[in-house]
Amino acid sequence: MTSSSRSQQIPTIHRDPTTNRRVFIAPQRADRPMTLDVDGTGQRLDEYRHQAHCPFCAGNENLVPPEILRWPVATSEPWQARIVANRFPAVIDQLKHSKTRDAVGGTPAHGIHDVVIESATHEHSILAITPQAWRAIWELCRCRLESLEARKDIAWGILFKNSGLRAGASLEHLHSQLIAIDFIPPLIRSEMNRASKHPGLFARVIEEAANEGRVLCELGNLVALVPNCPRQPFETWIVPSFDESCFHAASRTSIDAIADLTRLLIQAFERIEPSMNYNWWLHSAPFRHIRNDSFRWHLEIVPRTEHFAGFELGSGCHIHSLPAREAARLLKEAW
Repeated sequence: MTSSSRSQQIPTIHRDPTTNRRVFIAPQRADRPMTLDVDGTGQRLDEYRHQAHCPFCAGNENLVPPEILRWPVATSEPWQARIVANRFPAVIDQLKHSKTRDAVGGTPAHGIHDVVIESATHEHSILAITPQAWRAIWELCRCRLESLEARKDIAWGILFKNSGLRAGASLEHLHSQLIAIDFIPPLIRSEMNRASKHPGLFARVIEEAANEGRVLCELGNLVALVPNCPRQPFETWIVPSFDESCFHAASRTSIDAIADLTRLLIQAFERIEPSMNYNWWLHSAPFRHIRNDSFRWHLEIVPRTEHFAGFELGSGCHIHSLPAREAARLLKEAW
């Protein structure tokens, strides 16, 4: 399939009838640029060592779609962070694009796919930018999610980061992504249902972590903890200490706290294993959710220190060698 033919195919969703698992097929994502070496070493390709070739660096704004949000807000000041539409989306906003484009099988994948460019300069770690800028970026993301709640055709959104080749990153330049879709994924439905059936669920998660020495830090009204059954060594969650289901409704105190906690956590990761690859994702309640249960939005941070192999992929269960309490002890020593 050629690049031009891929660009004519809109992303589609395919559902496995045996598991209800959804798969997004987005052919044009095969054309996205790679600035990390695909041979598995994680080294940068020479032609991308300089900002002249990076689509996310200041001065190369013509290489990406127009900005949706920016910080600072005043256009008279140089931007330090901005949100733009993804040029190679996994979903496509059907309200803005022709519905006559070729959809090969499945259902057209409707939604929003943004890139959060987190630095105007060619940085690859959140530790390279100031705490003030990092807090502003989290507020920028909260505002974007808040604006999407007004879209009746959008049901739920996720903010996520892939840092490093093992975590699935294709571009080195510091960035996150945001995808909003028109249905609620089964995993989120499951989390919501469990919270509804077990009032105080997240409060007990925090209490048990505190009793077992797995709380890493409390800051503002947020708690960073190692969950009792981490999928990878050093997996960490950041959870509000009170019932709040939607991240886009979070206070500025919570926004500043999650920014500061993620910096502290990545700093600890770096001390344990320099340039540790990781993924994180934000689980928030569906848009327009009636906030009357004990579900809490939370950030899950999963270092990619070990591989997901056949058992993990085939069973949905995970195997690794580091107990949660030991991981918490090592993280606290590195904090």
